[in-house]
Amino acid sequence: MLTGDRGFSPLNSHFRSHHSAHSLAFMVGCTAALTWWGGQAVLFPNVSGDRPIPASGAAFMPLLLAIGVLVSTIDGMADFSQAAALPRRRVLAWHLTVAFGIAVLLAGVALILSGDLDALPLAFRNMLGFTGLAAVSAALLGFRLSWLLPVAQTVPAFLLGAPGAKGTTAQWWEWPRAGTESGTSWAVAMGLMTVGIFLVLLRPDRRS
Repeated sequence: MLTGDRGFSPLNSHFRSHHSAHSLAFMVGCTAALTWWGGQAVLFPNVSGDRPIPASGAAFMPLLLAIGVLVSTIDGMADFSQAAALPRRRVLAWHLTVAFGIAVLLAGVALILSGDLDALPLAFRNMLGFTGLAAVSAALLGFRLSWLLPVAQTVPAFLLGAPGAKGTTAQWWEWPRAGTESGTSWAVAMGLMTVGIFLVLLRPDRRS
């Protein structure tokens, strides 16, 4: 045995093949933006001509964090992974679980640092919904296009929605802006997460 040979590490190989450092850097950048924005509302222009729509960082930034979760699953060594001893779906499930947990943790840290603890449930609900949408997009269009459906959701939710303060007048399709007391918004977010993860785990190819 060569003393200088540290051997093959499946975990390190997984991190390298998925460019995990890049994904983590993207999430940290999103965290910095969320720390600055926090739970404070800014006015988004209403393209319907109605009054501007207030939206907080806790409602909007989970969109980018969720995209980071799905993009981090792109496997640069998919052909090798296909022949690995551990089933790819199990590896993908663990990867998504860890990546989602990191995204939620980073969002929580950002809101704690910004002093907006009350916005934690909003950020968590939107992480669920946007991650589910990103997973649906990845399953249907490929992992490199996992951003498409979540970004498409921002148009009706943040630019066409009802301008009521704190999402009190938000309809079901405006779930990212709805108040956290809205059971419908939680049902939509959890439904999207469940369906999205189910579909993405059935997708056989993670190369694109």
